[in-house]
Amino acid sequence: MSPPVVTLTIAGSDCCAGAGIQADLKTFSLLGLHGLTAISSIVVQTPFKVHSSQEISPEILTAQIQVLLETYRIAAIKTGLLGSPSHISAVANALTGTDIPLVVDPVLSASSGTEFASPEAVDAYMTELLPLALVTTPNLPEALRLLRQNHHLNSEGPCPTEITKELSNALGISVLLTGGHSVTGGLLTDTLYSRGATHEFTHPWIDLPSSHGTGCTHSAAIAGLLGLGFELEQAISMAQALMIHVLKTSYRWPLKEGPQEIYALNQLPPKPANFFEGTELE
Repeated sequence: MSPPVVTLTIAGSDCCAGAGIQADLKTFSLLGLHGLTAISSIVVQTPFKVHSSQEISPEILTAQIQVLLETYRIAAIKTGLLGSPSHISAVANALTGTDIPLVVDPVLSASSGTEFASPEAVDAYMTELLPLALVTTPNLPEALRLLRQNHHLNSEGPCPTEITKELSNALGISVLLTGGHSVTGGLLTDTLYSRGATHEFTHPWIDLPSSHGTGCTHSAAIAGLLGLGFELEQAISMAQALMIHVLKTSYRWPLKEGPQEIYALNQLPPKPANFFEGTELE
């Protein structure tokens, strides 16, 4: 039996397993990949609230990454929660000089609203880690924070195309601006600016009130598909199809404290090749 493709996630651990390392590993598993982990922090949370968190030391974070790079043939890497400038610097230093495709999901806050990144962390992202990435996947608030509000506004608010282009030009990498904060007519559009061209990926808005970890899952899917050898635009399109499926087939259970429900991610159909409309995942 041939060994599977190996992917690495560098992120925080979510005790309720909807986001972070746990969501990334679930996504890698759906794609038939072997997932490795370098844990940056332990987060005590539910989909409703972040209760507390504890950072792993930068030295231990670096050691995790280095031993994995030395031991495995890693096909793709993604980063998630890196809560401090020292974490961001540690990851950037560990990955400098590698040619492994890197997807950076700049987790600056939780879905429940808790802020993770200080202004110094935002600066470290911009100057140290993001320039190493193949692509970054911010949502609109994250993109605006990364640009430090150095953006052009029109009468209707920030223009996603202009924001994406400006951030891409500032970093010299591809930027995928996810569209969850700008839903129109039941549709949302993810905007990619890459190699001087804009690409739009439009799909239905699926309203799941207590879901969290969608950004983690999306970026992990892109990283996994890059690791499988797909080009960036194709990986994004396929990751979008995966997201639609897992959100539509999510499960729920009621909680005593209120009517909201937790939605978790489910499995792909038995034949992923059929799901991806004829694309062979080998």
